[in-house]
Amino acid sequence: MFRPRTYVRPVDVAIPYVFVAVALVLGAIVAPGFLDSNHMSSMAQTASYIGIIAIGQTLVLLIGGIDLSIPYTVNLAAVLLAGYQANGMSSTRDIATVLGVGACIGLVNGLGVALLDINPLVMTLGMNSILQGITLIYTHGSPIGQAPVFVTTVSTGWWGHIPWVAVLWIGLTIVVTLALAFTTFGRSIYAVGANRRATELSGLPVKRTVVLAYVISGLAGALGGILLVGYSGQAYLAMGDEFLLPSIAVVVIGGTSIFGGKGSYLQTAGGALLITVIESILISVDVGESGQNIMYGVIILATAYLGQVAITGHQIRLGALNSSLGAFRGWLTPARSADEAMRPDSSNEPRSSIPDDLGAQKREKGNGDE
Repeated sequence: MFRPRTYVRPVDVAIPYVFVAVALVLGAIVAPGFLDSNHMSSMAQTASYIGIIAIGQTLVLLIGGIDLSIPYTVNLAAVLLAGYQANGMSSTRDIATVLGVGACIGLVNGLGVALLDINPLVMTLGMNSILQGITLIYTHGSPIGQAPVFVTTVSTGWWGHIPWVAVLWIGLTIVVTLALAFTTFGRSIYAVGANRRATELSGLPVKRTVVLAYVISGLAGALGGILLVGYSGQAYLAMGDEFLLPSIAVVVIGGTSIFGGKGSYLQTAGGALLITVIESILISVDVGESGQNIMYGVIILATAYLGQVAITGHQIRLGALNSSLGAFRGWLTPARSADEAMRPDSSNEPRSSIPDDLGAQKREKGNGDE
């Protein structure tokens, strides 16, 4: 019987959702009406955008990479869609073109990482800078146009008390989860992240897997840009900047290892829900954007350390830390003057290398011989 390979235990998947439940209870305590159906639906809608964008980031992190071109992949997709509408193009062709642009961005990233062996951090950061320049050239610093009606309906419409974008996100979650669990591509993603060299020796298509992961990341970023322009009604510059840290944070807070090879998109979905609930709590208690950014940074650093502990089994202990810092204490000790150095000090008196009890035994023996 064929069994799925997700490289995660059910308990690993359940953990972020348990934290979501705890956060919801905490939110109900600090903010009356927090569990109101309208507020819950609004949080689901907000989580959907970051969850969709994080699809690609999940796959890229699973292979041991990272995608820092997300901000302007999102932004370029948004300004292109709005600009096409201003020029009277058809909605269907607009969306297909923008998704194609996102796939091309991911393709270039993947080829740079897989074939040219450029560090993913450098490759995607450089691509983000290039996309920023392209966006400025295309818009002349002032984006125009608005989203197609269909996109606006999906981004802001409701099916009863459920946002349409949440329905889309649920569908994509099912597709991505099944692909990772049951397809050769999914198994290759885990294999590359766990041990790239061994995967190459086993004959799996490592380079193709890396390229496809970045292509999907570009598609997810472009889809996120399309949905965001539908939500806001128009595009604006830097609208994707606020999704860089969250797209990484929701992946690692869900339990996916940033070193690759372990995790699942179901965990990322839980991370997206959790971070959305935490953001809503912070807003309820009047914590601004700066506090949210600090939260993202703390989450990423903490999970990076915990992931390293899980891989190496090495933990930093206070005793070891104290001994490691001992070498630096001399730097903090004030230098002594020449007079102080010559001054008698009981601590500097020479001590016999013979223990006191051993010396006493020798003296008693000498007296006996006399």
